[in-house]
Formats: sequence, structure tokens, C-alpha cells
Amino acid sequence: MPPLIALIGSEHEENLSLRYLASAVAQDGIHAAILPVNDASDVERVVRETIALAPFLVGISVPFQMNAPHALAFATRLREGGCTAHITVGGHFATFEYDNLLRDFPAIDSVVRHEGETTLRELCRRLQTGESLTPLEGAVVRTPAGIVDGGKRRIPALDDLPFPDRRGPALRVMGVNVAPILGSRGCYADCAFCCIYAYAENADGARYRRRSPENIVAEMKEEYDRRGVRLFVCHDDNFFVPSREQNLARYRHLKTLIDEAGMTGIALVIKCRPNDVHPELFALLRSMGLIRTYVGIETNSDEGIVSLNRRITSEDNRRALQTFRALDIYHSFNVLIFDPEATMDGIARNLDFMEEFADVPFNFCRAEVYAGTPLKQILEQQGRLVGDYFAWGYSMRDARVELLFRIAVTAFSSRNFKADGVANLNMGIRVDQEMLRHFYPTAWDAAWHERVRDFSRRVGLDSVSALRSAFDFVQTVALDDHAGVKAFTLSLSRQVARADLAFVAECKALRREMERRVGIVRQTLDSSGDGDTMEGGRLPWAAETSRLGALTSPSGTVTAPSGALTAPPGALTSSVGLDLATERLPVPASLRATARHHGGGVA
Repeated sequence: MPPLIALIGSEHEENLSLRYLASAVAQDGIHAAILPVNDASDVERVVRETIALAPFLVGISVPFQMNAPHALAFATRLREGGCTAHITVGGHFATFEYDNLLRDFPAIDSVVRHEGETTLRELCRRLQTGESLTPLEGAVVRTPAGIVDGGKRRIPALDDLPFPDRRGPALRVMGVNVAPILGSRGCYADCAFCCIYAYAENADGARYRRRSPENIVAEMKEEYDRRGVRLFVCHDDNFFVPSREQNLARYRHLKTLIDEAGMTGIALVIKCRPNDVHPELFALLRSMGLIRTYVGIETNSDEGIVSLNRRITSEDNRRALQTFRALDIYHSFNVLIFDPEATMDGIARNLDFMEEFADVPFNFCRAEVYAGTPLKQILEQQGRLVGDYFAWGYSMRDARVELLFRIAVTAFSSRNFKADGVANLNMGIRVDQEMLRHFYPTAWDAAWHERVRDFSRRVGLDSVSALRSAFDFVQTVALDDHAGVKAFTLSLSRQVARADLAFVAECKALRREMERRVGIVRQTLDSSGDGDTMEGGRLPWAAETSRLGALTSPSGTVTAPSGALTAPPGALTSSVGLDLATERLPVPASLRATARHHGGGVA
């Protein structure tokens, strides 16, 4: 058997970071077992599986603060269970907080900083040969004599990396095989709150790197032929450079290569900044199969644009969304209506913007503080940073804005921050709708499309209305009227919860209707031998309950209420809660800190 390592991380969808690492070590004849830990309930099972495998190295992905406690607890449990492997951690959070992690978690032997493909290969080689682990470029290693920082390692050209490990069946959404793909790493922008910018800027190499179109299409073709993938979810943090001409040239060339490769009927999901949205460019992308764009609006207030260093204008935001409307391209966005310098006037502008585009699924919250970001440095210098390295927080400069935030984050805690909350259901049902239109066009019609869009509009308007009532209350309430604030917050929370019950029921009804429409098409295909096999008159993937409110069991099967159809691993029915549909907002640090201090999990 080849030498074995274990790679641990979340994998609701294919985790490209783990799968790139698996491909990297495979070049040296090492097999990487990929063991998903998606929530706290997975920990004990995966600890047992990891110890049974007896790997010589365990790599744990710690990309974000919000799930770091679970990941680090996993390392501790491995040691308690008798694991003697070298345990290393990596990811954005670990890259910046390596000192704290090695100090507070003795189970960890090393931290791989920045992109880890080359460093992990070298770490594995030294562990196998018995060479000294220090100094090791790209890693910080614990030794008996202390912590040794090997310095940064130059990050490689992306075309030089092997394609990510694609073991196992492709994810299936609405009967369509789906795969994530990366055409670039990093972002050309330098937003103050962004961990992506901080991570890329701190590395030894270009802040934004792209693969060649030829390299991208080679991977797409392999997935298209081998696993039947037809929907490619581009996880590029920014799909473009700040040049309309260069973008047009790149994607015209990509389209030519896709056409020459014979990849017909595919669809794309991308992310972008509003200033990169141009009609000609997105008309081209639409012709290539674009079905969803996440556009990073983030804020439409003047002070937010400045304090978050967005380097755009409010007109860029409006023009981008108007362009998508004109081209009939589905899009969604988030708004960080609360930031350290937010004002009531700025929040009013953001509410106006959200109301103007209420038919576009959106979510809203506060700009959170991530390790290594300019925002963290600014707040630290100003003496406004509170909390610890797992959950940094701050108070808004304006006391009434801070009060509005606290009311809103309580009233909207379920709607905005749960994977199956109404905000994510709204985004998910709209992606499902676009998949219906693209992959099952005979099941789609304009009246149905407007019905789904009207659902989004009513969700958006309800959120704006509830926020406006809180806005009006905060304008006049005495800041020390704690009883009045508590009573209003409770009343608003109940109002939002009642509305959510109705929205969830309506979303499920829309989902069932969508399944009925597609089922008619698939029955026709099945009778011709070209479709999914029908089971009891239903599609094997058609069970809206499997994503709208059900849970995933440790075995990977989707558990649903009694009598409902269950879906096997890889056959999830809806895009709800998946990256292809949403850009999930982090739970605010204040709520995460409360959960940790009371022994609860981190959402």
C-alpha cells in the first residue's frame, strides 16, 4: 500500500483546497484519505476513522474563524484517542493565527501557511525520510526547542499544479452533475474587511493569479467526459481583472475553446465586483451558459464605500444590477449595512437600495473582523477591537447604529444566518429556477418565472419593512430605555418569525411544483431511455424536504420526515445552502462568542 495521510475539512460540496492537496501529494506516491467533518456531530466518528487508518500525517483545514473551534477540537480529540501522526493545520485563519494556535493547542505540530501544495509535499517527504522539519519554507513547526518559523514559500504558477482530486461521484442538483472549479486565486481589489485580499497580499507572490484558458478547459473537458458534469461553479473570488478589454478577450477565447472541445449544454456560476459588470461582457457570458452571478455590492452608502475601501461608487452598484436585469441574468448580493463608521443616513441609503432591487435575493449583516485584514488593524489601532482571535468584534461609532445592529441581528438571526433560513432558501430556489430554465426549458414558462421572482420580491420587501420599523424605533428611543428596547426587539423577532413560517411553506410549495414540472420532462426522457429512472412516479432526486429543513446523517444519507423520499450521497435535490446558490454570511462575532462561552457550537 502507498504511504497514507489523512486530510480533514468540511465538504458539503467538493472541497477544492483538500482535493488540490491530495493531488499534490499523489505526485510523490502518497495517498490522501479525505475525511469530511461538516459539523460537531461528525467529530467522534471521523476521529475513530482517522486513528484506524494510521496515517503518518493528518492535515486539518482551518480556513475561517467561524469553524475554527470545531477543527481545532478535532486535533485535540485525535491526540486523546492515541493518534501519533504529525498533525498540521492550514488555511486563512491558521496562516495568520499560527502563534496563537501553536501556543493554545499542543496537539498541533505545525502550521502550513498560505497555499499548501508545495509545502505539504516537502513536509511529507521529510517525515518519511526522517530529515529535520526545520527550517521548512511555508511552515511554522513546533520543536522541543520552541517554535520555528521557516519563512514564506513562493507560491506556484497555477498551470503548474495538477488538477484537484475528483474521486467519487459528482454532486447532483436537480438531476444535473455539478463540480466546483477555480480559474484564479486571489483578487485584484483590496477591500478593508476581506480575508481573501489579506491572505493573498501576505503571501510571497502575486496577489491575483489566473490559469490559462487552455488549462481551465482541459479540466472542464475531463469533468464533462468522465463524470458527466454540466454545471461548473466557478469559485474564483473574482472572475475578472479591472479591464473590460482584457476580460472580453479572455472569455471570448475561453468560449472558443469550450466550443472546440464539444462541451455543449453546460452552465456556469460566477462571482464578480459591480465595477466589472459591462453589458457586452455579460451578454457573452450568458451565451456561454451563465445562470447565476453573485455580485459583491457590500454597501451602497458613501461612508461604507470609503471605510471598507471598496474603490467603487454607488452608481457602479446600481448600473451593475440594472445590467443584469436588462440581460435577464439571475444575480444575488449581500449588503454589509453595518460597519465601524456606519451612520443612520448611510443605513437609510442602503435600505433604499435594497428596496429598489427587492426582487433580487439579498442578505445583510455587519462587516465582520477577520485575521490579517486592514479592518482588524485599524480597529486595533483605534482601541475598538474586542473579543479574542476566534471572534473579534467592535461597536459602531454611532450608538444608535449599534443599537439598530443589535436589534436586527436578534430579529433576523434565523432568516439571515441559518443554511435553511429564508434568505438562503430565497437564493436557493432562484438558482433551482435557473437550472429549470437552462436544463429543462420545456418545463419553464414566463408566468412561472415571474411567480418565483415575486416570491423573492416579497421576501426582500418584508426584510426592508422590518428593518425600517427598527430604524424608526431607534431614531427616537432613549438609549437607556432597556425595557423598551427589549420589548420592541421581542415583538419584531416574533413578526419576522411569523413571516418566515409562511415563506418557508411557500418555498416548499414552489419546490414541489418545480419537481412536478421537471418530473413530466424526465418521464418523457426516461421512456426514451435517456433520463433518470422514476421511482414510484417520482424522480429519485425529487424530495424538497431533503434540503428544506431536513438533516444529513453521519452516513451521508439525507434524512427526511417519515414517508419522505431520501436521497443517496451525491444526489442532493436542491441548491439551497450550497455555495452555488449562496454566499453565506458569517454569524456575527458577538453571537459566536456567546455560543462558545455557554458551551454551544459555532454556527
